[in-house]
Amino acid sequence: MTSSPSVASPGSDEAVGALAHRDTVVQVGDADRVVLLDLDDPAHPPRILTGPAAEIWTAVDGRRTLAEVTGVVAEAFDAPVDTVAGDVSAFVASLLEARLVEEVAR
Repeated sequence: MTSSPSVASPGSDEAVGALAHRDTVVQVGDADRVVLLDLDDPAHPPRILTGPAAEIWTAVDGRRTLAEVTGVVAEAFDAPVDTVAGDVSAFVASLLEARLVEEVAR
């Protein structure tokens, strides 16, 4: 049995690794929409991200931690960090579980 990836809460001491797109994921898109294809999983249909999901994907840049990604998303939507933190954390966890994103050393 495999366990789900864990994601530290934004602002916690555990959030030390940066988040990065996996090298096997190709993307096309613009500011409003991102289409992803995992080359390691070609049987899976492309994933289309819009709105906050696209903003989160774009904020993941290989240098930012979960807390920093959350801050970028909060600023983009002019919302308090506490308001978006749970949704950002849950979506990042789903990206990690789908193996579209990985944690990397800073």
